Amino acid sequence: MENNNSKQEPQGLNIQKLVNKLLAYWYLIIGSVIIALVIAFFINRYTEPIYEVRSSVMVGAGNTESISASAVMANSEMFRSSQNLSNEAIILKSKALSLKTLQKLDFNISYYKKGNVKLTEVYKENAFKVEFDADSEVPYGVMFTINFKDNEHYTLTSENSKWQKITEDKAFVSGRQYTLMGFKFKIDLLNLKGGEEEQMLFKVNNLSNLAQFYANALDVSFPKDASALLVLKLKGPTPHKDVEFLNAHMESYRENNLAIKNTQAENTVEFIDDQLLQISDSLYFIESRLEDFKKNNISLDIRNSGKTIDVQLQELQSTKAALLLNQKYYDYLIDYINTRKDYNDVIVPSSFGIIDNVLNSHITRLLDLQVQIDVMSQSRTLSNPIEARRLEELKRELNELIPNLLKSINNAVVANNIELKDVNERMNMVVGLLKEIPSAERQLVNIQRLYNLSENLYVFLLQKRAETGIAKAANFSDITIINEGKISTKLAPTASKNYITAILIGLALPIAFIFIKNFFNNKISEADELKRLTTIPLLGMIGHNKKEQKSLIEQNPKTALAEAFRTLRSNLKFMVTSKTEDGKIIVITSSISGEGKTFSAKNLAYILALSGERTLLVNADMRKPNDNSDLGVQSHVGLSNFLAGQANLGQVIFQSKVQNLFVLPSGDIPPNPSELLLSERNSELIKTLKEQFNYIILDTPPVGILSDGLEMMRTADVNIYMVRQDYTPMLFLTQIQQQYEAGKLKNLAILFNDVNFAKNGYGYGYGYGYGYGYYAEDVEIKPWWKRLV
Repeated sequence: MENNNSKQEPQGLNIQKLVNKLLAYWYLIIGSVIIALVIAFFINRYTEPIYEVRSSVMVGAGNTESISASAVMANSEMFRSSQNLSNEAIILKSKALSLKTLQKLDFNISYYKKGNVKLTEVYKENAFKVEFDADSEVPYGVMFTINFKDNEHYTLTSENSKWQKITEDKAFVSGRQYTLMGFKFKIDLLNLKGGEEEQMLFKVNNLSNLAQFYANALDVSFPKDASALLVLKLKGPTPHKDVEFLNAHMESYRENNLAIKNTQAENTVEFIDDQLLQISDSLYFIESRLEDFKKNNISLDIRNSGKTIDVQLQELQSTKAALLLNQKYYDYLIDYINTRKDYNDVIVPSSFGIIDNVLNSHITRLLDLQVQIDVMSQSRTLSNPIEARRLEELKRELNELIPNLLKSINNAVVANNIELKDVNERMNMVVGLLKEIPSAERQLVNIQRLYNLSENLYVFLLQKRAETGIAKAANFSDITIINEGKISTKLAPTASKNYITAILIGLALPIAFIFIKNFFNNKISEADELKRLTTIPLLGMIGHNKKEQKSLIEQNPKTALAEAFRTLRSNLKFMVTSKTEDGKIIVITSSISGEGKTFSAKNLAYILALSGERTLLVNADMRKPNDNSDLGVQSHVGLSNFLAGQANLGQVIFQSKVQNLFVLPSGDIPPNPSELLLSERNSELIKTLKEQFNYIILDTPPVGILSDGLEMMRTADVNIYMVRQDYTPMLFLTQIQQQYEAGKLKNLAILFNDVNFAKNGYGYGYGYGYGYGYYAEDVEIKPWWKRLV
């Protein structure tokens, strides 16, 4: 018998028990690993491989050497583009740019090959080619299966029920155009080379949806060691198709960059043309007037004083022409900002030689913000709260910039008006000198002055138009392709990684299951828990009975189970403290039904009888009569009948087929079993039995359910409380411990039943097998799968 107050086990022993517990589930762990490896094998074999394709571009690589419009016109960057890499990444990932790329490529049709398990897309290796009229009723996204009859004929089927009805029972000829439900198409069968046996499929792609797909799939990153480098990456099962897309996408990006720069020049030319159209009318009128005046005054010539005045007027008029043009630009700019909701095509001040750093910076920022807003509005990332907030911040910054820009324009207008006023005053002074010359000469000077003013303004605009055209012709993209698209690496499936992951998961899942199962387990699973929950001594441990026979009478006497009960018999002698010669009463009870109470009572009685002790087994659970046929006793008359006065003692005690073992059955089920057990007749029965037998084994009702057993336990010499491994709830053990501490139960001990010693890794003792042929189980021939345990 083990004392629960013994010293704590060493840590090494606890670790050993933990290891043994895991080893007890070896079949679960190995099975889990094998299943995981099999799954990994199928993943490696049948999963569609995923490749990474990458390319790179340099942004702003050639700005220092370019001859831009700004250098020609005003020594400032008139068409400078924003080189913010974040903005460039947004442009690259925009749906609009992806759509421009797809319009260059032949991605309208996707071709597939169906294998035994998976559907694989093929690119430029298809055995047929589909052409269709984009203006017809195109069934975008519908998958068609093409079945080859021969090199000239084919049929079509579809999982789409609508198109299946249309194409069924129809044969088609290669190269011939057909119209089905408004869909005009033609399929050319190429070199099949055994393709007749393969199942081929195709679908027509909606380029808008496909553009969104590529915009979502494209990844753009910025290497830390290269400030202007953008790395483009695509991941997918068709690497050659992705390479072609990346190369075309980089070209589209270059073209888009150049188009943005050229747009500035085109807007400037358009504005200048409008001004030229207005000025040309005025110039034509003044030319006609000057021509008429000279015809009527053929002999008139301007004297030196008049020529001097004329030269001064021409210089002032040139200055005034430039100021008037500035005024027109400011008027245009104010009207543009007040009437437009977007500012993509605003003309920068440097187009007209206006050097105003504040105004230039505001307009440059205006263009930069508008580009970012436009790109982000088309971006796929607006569903991301961070990107949505970023867009709102850009719009808020744009709205805050407009008042500052208008203020800068108004300041520029005031400065321009002051300068224009000064020029006008100087011109008035010069005009005043005309009064000193003859009237005809003065009239000629005035006409000449108006003509020169219009001509200078016209020539100035022509000059600016030419310079803008030169600037546009000199423009080139800031984008330089560093690396064309190429296959970088195979991402999945990676065989070694999958197998290692499978092994780790195969180990982790069952181990986690074991720990979680133990963590949430509320049943008694090992003797250490008994020590932790109660101070009741442990009388013994009964191993799991692997035999079909429940009684030791029907088993080999050399079994480990029989030895466990012999050990229990020996331990009982230490608990029996009575020195009288009367028989000893041993009460065997449990918390709930199914803990092995009757099994242990019957086998303990059998072992005691084998040792020559006159033993009586009493079935005291009158609510649930036991079957004693294995002991050779079959009677419905028993304890209840005796206590009710319906039979005498000789009529209810039966000799079993085992020498020295007698049985007192429970008898008929009475309506008042508790009252019968508390009756005086039962007390007299106990006294009589103690005189006639050495050991009286009472198989009582469960104390966790009924109170009958508690009354009988108070009169017993030894009380055995059954605990079954992985069955008895801890709560019941806590309750019996409270009664034990209160002194209500004397001489109480625990019998740990149905113990799996291999699972818990217990050491030597407690009546289980020694091995090496000592017990009958050790020499028993077992099936091969059991011999592995």
